[in-house]
Amino acid sequence: MALRKSLLATAILAATMGLTGCGGSSSDNNTPDPTPTPTPPANKAPTITVENATAEEDKLGVVVSGVTFADDSDDMKALTYTVSDGRFEIVEGQLKLKAVNALNFEQETEQKVTLTVSAQDSAGEKTEQEVVISITDMPATAGVNVYEFGHNGVSSVSYSGQVSRQAAISEAKKLLGTLKTGPEGINDVAELRKILADVRGILFPVDESRQDNALTFLSGVDADQTTLGEISSLKKVAGEGGKIAGRDTTYMNKAWEENGSLVGWSTFNDHPSTPEGLVLYYLDLIDAQITKFENGETHTFTHNETTITLNSLYVTSTGLDLVQLIQKHLNGAVALSQGADDYLDELTIGDKSADNTVIADGKTYTELEHKFDEGYGYFGAATHYLEFSDEQISSSAYHDADSDGKIDLLTEYNFGNSTNASKRDKGTASNANPTDFSGAAQTAFIKGRALINANFTKNVADWSEDDQKALEMYRDQAILNWEKSIAATVIHYINYTIAKEDGNLTQIKSGDFDAGKFEKLAKYWGEMKGFALNFQFNPFSPVSAEKFAEIHTLMGEAPVLEADKIDAYIADLEKARAIIAEAYSFDAENVEKW
Repeated sequence: MALRKSLLATAILAATMGLTGCGGSSSDNNTPDPTPTPTPPANKAPTITVENATAEEDKLGVVVSGVTFADDSDDMKALTYTVSDGRFEIVEGQLKLKAVNALNFEQETEQKVTLTVSAQDSAGEKTEQEVVISITDMPATAGVNVYEFGHNGVSSVSYSGQVSRQAAISEAKKLLGTLKTGPEGINDVAELRKILADVRGILFPVDESRQDNALTFLSGVDADQTTLGEISSLKKVAGEGGKIAGRDTTYMNKAWEENGSLVGWSTFNDHPSTPEGLVLYYLDLIDAQITKFENGETHTFTHNETTITLNSLYVTSTGLDLVQLIQKHLNGAVALSQGADDYLDELTIGDKSADNTVIADGKTYTELEHKFDEGYGYFGAATHYLEFSDEQISSSAYHDADSDGKIDLLTEYNFGNSTNASKRDKGTASNANPTDFSGAAQTAFIKGRALINANFTKNVADWSEDDQKALEMYRDQAILNWEKSIAATVIHYINYTIAKEDGNLTQIKSGDFDAGKFEKLAKYWGEMKGFALNFQFNPFSPVSAEKFAEIHTLMGEAPVLEADKIDAYIADLEKARAIIAEAYSFDAENVEKW
């Protein structure tokens, strides 16, 4: 049994004094002095020593060097620790990032993190210490913090088909957003119909005629690729041969092609109640609005005695923003569905996992490498994603990482969910428990792909048990943080639908709104609902089927606009928000401020 050093010293001193007493004394009666009672050492508070605290960027769960803890007890595990920054924890006396967190040199103010740590012993003695952690910059390095891999100097990364579909969804959104009439809109019915036909042709192509259309969402961007055909040969989003859930049934965990497969929406008119059927229904609603305009009907919304004219043909009088609903639904029914439920789902199932022993015929990659790349391509992050801050990614989808003056859509453009991940992280930067969905997802993707690269010539079933478990862990971590960013975005738009000052439910209730505010409310509600439909496409989702159905029952299929029902509807949205927050263990402050 180990003794405290102070107790041991006291015992030695006591023994020495006792021996002296027995051996003689200057007292006349030769009576030994009574042995003094040892005084227990005073309990001291733990100590926290900080010397040049540093942590490397782009590394999950890295230990912070230069921070040590001590106590007059040898048992560090007996101490109770707290850290003011929720990204960090103290494990076995070491300050470290949690396993899902990494630091970004480019993001942190002055490339430092300031936090407060405390240690308290079992007697209640407590010490607090401010720690300033300097972040060590890591140069952009292939396979470490950049999604670049290869064999013998030749790149083995390929996901052009995924980028093509991401670009098609972005282009459809851009075109649909031009369907406006009025003084600054388009008042030529033929032109309106052509735009809608172009969107149908992009999402449901029947031939390659759309491949040469200029990508208008790239306005102002000097890109290497300016058409879908320059990104990849024809890659269908929906329709026969498309990748929307229900069309590509190869590895799906649910029969999305069957009527009634889609949860969260019940009205499809003559279309099947499937993910694809919902897109067709939304497009038909826009078509009907164009027909009304063609017939001379004024597009209006009436509330109590207030009537406003709506110029956006993609916004219905019931408060549906069909641009947002279509794009966000496709982000789930195509991107998340393909990424999580197809390419990444069966990576770790030995005999079903794709081949990793040889380079595929005529390619530069193994089948397993390509499968993982395709899953990554649907997340949508640029290869140098970690080299830019959340602020930079939120303000611009593209960054010229190689400084050649042009943007390569295959490597330098952030599509879809990857941008939303950074936006949500940015929104928590000053909170006690900031999120890092973007960094955690990207780092996990890189580590997983590096593991596949390191095991080239061996199929997953022949890997070491540790490597198999690690691949599964990285896969799960990438998908979870991807979905968490979607869930956080749903909460963000619940908050906006309830209280955003430029258009919310309370303004509709009070009558304090105009066309601009009504359309903003429709936009926020459409983003909320569209993103919330996504969870069902991830077989690993922490939201149960029952909770998912409850969330959508609470949200409904349009915002409630009757004044006497709005308060109850806001309460329903708050309940849906609470269900989502609990499912993903979101911090209360983040939920409030998103």
